[in-house]
Amino acid sequence: MTAFVEGEDEIVVNDILTCKLRIDYLNLNKGEKTGYVHSKHYPFMKRDNWFLIITDESMTNLAAVEKISVTDNFFEKEFKERVSRPGPISFTAILMNDSYRGLDQIQKVEVQVVAEAKNRKEIEYLKEDIKAIKQANMLQTALDMAGEESSSDDDEVDEATELRNKLKAAGLATAVGSSDDGDSKKDK
Repeated sequence: MTAFVEGEDEIVVNDILTCKLRIDYLNLNKGEKTGYVHSKHYPFMKRDNWFLIITDESMTNLAAVEKISVTDNFFEKEFKERVSRPGPISFTAILMNDSYRGLDQIQKVEVQVVAEAKNRKEIEYLKEDIKAIKQANMLQTALDMAGEESSSDDDEVDEATELRNKLKAAGLATAVGSSDDGDSKKDK
């Protein structure tokens, strides 16, 4: 199991921490599956199951619990989490089998998180780029406001009228008819 921030040497608060875990099944060839459990406690056909538990070092908080299906001779899992505090952060991955004792594996990883980056370059944006981002935000706000105005108008139109208008727009005006014509046809 490894923990890192993609493209960076150090881990800083508010970075996205990527944890990768790889499990290799040493006694399985590619394309093979595990056999059935051999035990007097299972007098029926049962396959073993593996469970992956990712927790903190004190094992009080769970980050992930997953049942692993063996479809190849290895299993890879990647999860990402935003780092919110400086200091050491420890992850513990526990691989457990529900049928056999003594096969469980535990892997610990500890990373050091710093409050501020020492070796990173600060990205300086051009004024034109900042202006373009602000304009895009203003345009989005204007579109959102226009959407709100049209939604208040839509509340005034009832569903039947809206359906008639859509059918007329689709060229099915003859199918719409008036409500009086529809009632008279039903009566006949």
